[in-house]
Amino acid sequence: MERKLYYIAWLFAALFVIGCEDLEDTYDEYAGDGMIRYVGKCSNVEVQPGWERLRVSWKNNLDATIKRVKISWQSEEDSEPFVRYIDRQANENNAGLMDTIYIENLKDVVYTVRVSSLSADSTESLVEEKYGRPYSESHEDLRSFTRGIINFYKLGDKLAVCLDESNENLKELILTYRDTRGNVQEWDIKDHMDDSLGMRSWTGIVPICRDYMFLLPEEEGVGIDFSQALTIKRRGLLAGCIDEIKFTDEVLDLNERVWSTAFSQLMLKNYGTNWENEVDRIETLELDYNMPVFQDLMYFPNLKKVILGKNRYMAGTYATSHASTTDEYVGLTTLQFLMDTREGFTVERYNKHYFGMDNMFYMDYIAFYQMLGKLKRNFSLTEMGASNLDNAPSVTPLNTEGWVVTCSDTVYNGYKAKGAAWLLDDDANTYFEPGQTLGASVIEVTFDMKSEQVVHGFKVMQYTRNDEGDQDYLLSSIKIEFSNDGYIWKLATNEDGAITIGNAPGEVTYINIPESKQEAVRYVRLSMGNQQVGTVSNSALCNLRLGSCMPY
Repeated sequence: MERKLYYIAWLFAALFVIGCEDLEDTYDEYAGDGMIRYVGKCSNVEVQPGWERLRVSWKNNLDATIKRVKISWQSEEDSEPFVRYIDRQANENNAGLMDTIYIENLKDVVYTVRVSSLSADSTESLVEEKYGRPYSESHEDLRSFTRGIINFYKLGDKLAVCLDESNENLKELILTYRDTRGNVQEWDIKDHMDDSLGMRSWTGIVPICRDYMFLLPEEEGVGIDFSQALTIKRRGLLAGCIDEIKFTDEVLDLNERVWSTAFSQLMLKNYGTNWENEVDRIETLELDYNMPVFQDLMYFPNLKKVILGKNRYMAGTYATSHASTTDEYVGLTTLQFLMDTREGFTVERYNKHYFGMDNMFYMDYIAFYQMLGKLKRNFSLTEMGASNLDNAPSVTPLNTEGWVVTCSDTVYNGYKAKGAAWLLDDDANTYFEPGQTLGASVIEVTFDMKSEQVVHGFKVMQYTRNDEGDQDYLLSSIKIEFSNDGYIWKLATNEDGAITIGNAPGEVTYINIPESKQEAVRYVRLSMGNQQVGTVSNSALCNLRLGSCMPY
């Protein structure tokens, strides 16, 4: 037993001696030719795009064996890489600092850039690889750079412009044109991007709003020679580009028309899918409901009259609370430009729609912008008051005897309490109101007229009561479809969705069916989205209410 313990002790001693051998000696023993040493690599490599060039920067390694840095670049179009060597001698006093080179005269392609260190015997370090694409004329980002003028409109021998907002990347934006006297003129777009309308106070001029619509030339009696090109000189920066770019001059296309969604929908409703063919022939245009902006009025070359709010048939008590709205600055400036450039241009307004009172300064918007100097002192609208109520369309309702009226909420079929058939009684004091739902949903009502008839339009009336909470139930749009078999449906109007209706209590809206869609049909379907009228257990409680939707 003692002998066994003796042998075990000697074995542990031998293992201890072997385990204490120098680790480096062990590596040398198994490394063949000795210890392998790597050249220190570059770090913090960055490739940034410029105009037809790339900027490559890196941090040098402190490894004393490094003699130079190797930079190579190659695109998919190149059969082999281009290489440049940077002699480390020039940077020996800066070994720990960032270094930079520029690779010039590059094409509009993605380049693979590799950076590595080389020792005196050309041993190469591990390679750092980055990618970069220089900017050039064909780069798609150039198309996103603003021309400074968002929209423009030819008005006689004048040009109306709406300017973009300024930003730090814009360095130069100049509109160049030849005036009617034959002189070349330059108008500094960038210089006017930060213009504002202000009100004088004891501390000076207090800015009220941005002023970005102009009629050029601003000099009275001088116009633009539109037979000569109008160009915009542009200079600035693109995000991520290290160089300031001088862009190719942009020539304004005088046939350009960029329509707003609201105007496109209005024209589609009135003239159908080929409405753009009608623009040059339109002399009178009626606007009745909320319009984000009016500036598209300047696209109509022969427009002579604009009528505001004529087709809103509602009691005068709601003229303020339910008046149609628009951007007052854009709307009034547009009308001023049209009055300035078209002899005899007039605007009729019913019930003070669109331009009411400024709630901050308690001033009529027209007087307000006259005070700010944007409207001339002689600017005025022809006020028609509520005279449209005395001249409402005279229509003959269809005979609804024997019609079957059903609702997607079947509890409200026919003439039950608040049932769907009350939509046909041509009386706003009775109304259709389905059951409440948790969350929004679409309610459908179908009229089966039992025989095919031609429908020329619908007289829609809102319920008249206006107690607290009643307004929440009133609809602002409705979708109407026709069918001959009850299975295949088609839109009754030119709109590609819901039809806008007035939503003041008791308001009447006349929906005229276009002649191209006036054909014999048997079924009518109304689709109405209910809306939130309350909450229950933190969930929206939705419903709707409609006084009448009478076909005529």
